[in-house]
Amino acid sequence: MKLTLIAVLAAMLAIPARAEDKPAAAPAKSGWSDFLKNLKNALAQSAVSGERKKARGAQGVAAVRGREQGKRNIADPNEPGLMGDAKSAKVKKEMAWDMELEAAVDQLSAGKAEEGLKALESFKAAHPKHRTEDVDKAIEGAKAMIAEKAAAPAQ
Repeated sequence: MKLTLIAVLAAMLAIPARAEDKPAAAPAKSGWSDFLKNLKNALAQSAVSGERKKARGAQGVAAVRGREQGKRNIADPNEPGLMGDAKSAKVKKEMAWDMELEAAVDQLSAGKAEEGLKALESFKAAHPKHRTEDVDKAIEGAKAMIAEKAAAPAQ
């Protein structure tokens, strides 16, 4: 009796639920609004994201026996030096471009498709190699949004 009951319960748990029992999924939003939201999240970066060192670049310092190291290896803080390197300059430049692209994406998200399209096309002309796939897809989305707006009143 117990064995039969256990077998029936195990069979009930093993059988998947029918499709009718599952709740219906929420209707999907426009794919362009999701794309624009994801692009905006990708453009929003930490100010120090490019400045952080990776773990593989870290180095250790070995202890030296017999000699006191003292302060002979410490750099003089009063000595003039460079404030940044080429990598940080490149990161700052790319962040400025991302902010410009983000402003165009904000216009598209706000419903100003014509202004956003103009901003995206001017961005592409000014920076043709920066985030080309994202910019091309955003331009395609802006054109689709304009076409949807034009088709909506005609219905």
